[in-house]
Amino acid sequence: MIDLTWLQNELCDVLRWQLASPGSEDGPEVPVAEQRVWSIFLELNATRTVGMAVNPISFGEIEAWSRLRREPVRPFELTMLRALDAAYLEAAREPEPAKVSARPFSFELFDAMFDGG
Repeated sequence: MIDLTWLQNELCDVLRWQLASPGSEDGPEVPVAEQRVWSIFLELNATRTVGMAVNPISFGEIEAWSRLRREPVRPFELTMLRALDAAYLEAAREPEPAKVSARPFSFELFDAMFDGG
């Protein structure tokens, strides 16, 4: 019997790692048993809408994907897709660290930045 909670956690860990390490090739791999869910998520994620913030993947979008592909999404796959979406949204909400100049602040620097003199 496959432990679905374990698979879901593994998928979310792979996603978090990939979001934290873009372009890196040495990381956790998608479990073979969940490559279908992973590929569905990647397709849906590529069509994600963005407004003032990143929007979640809706049930309607999942249903439309299923209907257009003529591939039913099973209940456990839906649960995993929603978990992946939640992990993605959580990562998208994390604020980027503030960029701080290595140069100490001075009035001359301020004037140079804002053309004050």
